[in-house]
Amino acid sequence: MTIKQRRSAGGRAPSAPEFDPVPLRARKDGWTPERQRGFIRGLVLYRNVGRAARAVGMSRESAYRLRERPGAEAFAAAWDQVPAVRPPRGATKLDLLWHRACYGVTRPIVRNGKQIGTINKPDNQALLKLYDRFERMESCIQRRHARLARDGRSQ
Repeated sequence: MTIKQRRSAGGRAPSAPEFDPVPLRARKDGWTPERQRGFIRGLVLYRNVGRAARAVGMSRESAYRLRERPGAEAFAAAWDQVPAVRPPRGATKLDLLWHRACYGVTRPIVRNGKQIGTINKPDNQALLKLYDRFERMESCIQRRHARLARDGRSQ
């Protein structure tokens, strides 16, 4: 989805940081000032370098090369400001795991191509992933306590 499509769908396009484009030799297929601005807008929108580069018809590798060129300090600074422009949306993976472990997963019941109802099934996979996370956290805490005890420090 492009920025224009998102704007026409009712979503407000997030604003990209302003910067002076990298001075380059004029080429039709190169990083023009408009492509550079479009790339930064794409970073704000997609939060993905490869996707933002593809949106302006360039490659991910060429974006990184452009960032490293002499005179690209403003471009690099705008690139670095992008994570601060818009916080990530949606729930975290851990939140989703807890929700699925506690409430399960709702699945449709389909007969003859029509949905006739839903069924709520427990999500054992989410429960096992949470258990694994807590096991790893516990072993990490135990290693830390052992290391502190070995060094003669107490918690």
